[in-house]
Amino acid sequence: MILGFVSTVILMAGCGDRSIEAPAGDWAAQYEYFPLSVGQSLTYQVDSVIFDPASGGVARDTSRTFLREVIVDTFLDATGELAYVIERWERQSHNADWLFKNVCSATRSERQAVRTEDNLRYMRLVFPMDERSAWNGNAAIDPAQEIQLAGETLRPFAGWVYRVDVIGVPGQAGAFSFDSTLVVTEVDEDNLVEKRFSRAVYAKGVGLVYREQWILDSQYCNLVPLPPDCATKPWVEKAEKGFIVQMKIIEFQ
Repeated sequence: MILGFVSTVILMAGCGDRSIEAPAGDWAAQYEYFPLSVGQSLTYQVDSVIFDPASGGVARDTSRTFLREVIVDTFLDATGELAYVIERWERQSHNADWLFKNVCSATRSERQAVRTEDNLRYMRLVFPMDERSAWNGNAAIDPAQEIQLAGETLRPFAGWVYRVDVIGVPGQAGAFSFDSTLVVTEVDEDNLVEKRFSRAVYAKGVGLVYREQWILDSQYCNLVPLPPDCATKPWVEKAEKGFIVQMKIIEFQ
């Protein structure tokens, strides 16, 4: 599964009127969108499509897996912050055994929530938040950082600006309805050769309940002569490499 591409809050210049301002009331309650406690367990269904350029066309590898994340321990990180150890387990079907995948970690301080996966640090949330909030959640990641997928190289991290879309509204993810959700669009950029989209939904008292990512590249609009449908052809049809991943909660405790 390809999820997880981040500790100082960096507000983005050039983000219009968006800025982080303290909402009315007890904004510390926003910590509940990123709860951390030993024993916490979240299980997701993960549906993915990998686009693999091959002779004669582009192969699309579609799969469904299940991911379980369990907080098993704590430690003090290099900055003295309390960090939580998260074990990640994976299986291919509901009847299969869980297989250990890897370990990641998460911290939550007064002003930010950070998750570290595969040695990459993501500032997932900042506090306080409102619907004008925007920040560089990938400040600790080189925009030129490359990843390898299906034998191809991708640079997925340039241009990300995390933005709060809605906060404190009822929402649904999978089969569950939640009284209070937070929607963060982490990137939404689309040009003729690249599509970068990542959106996360958090529920109070639960944490991440939904994530969707489109990291796609195409040279279709560089063909000569220029295809007449260059700008209108759907990305699922013109993508030549990259992935689409949808991750939704199916169990939590």
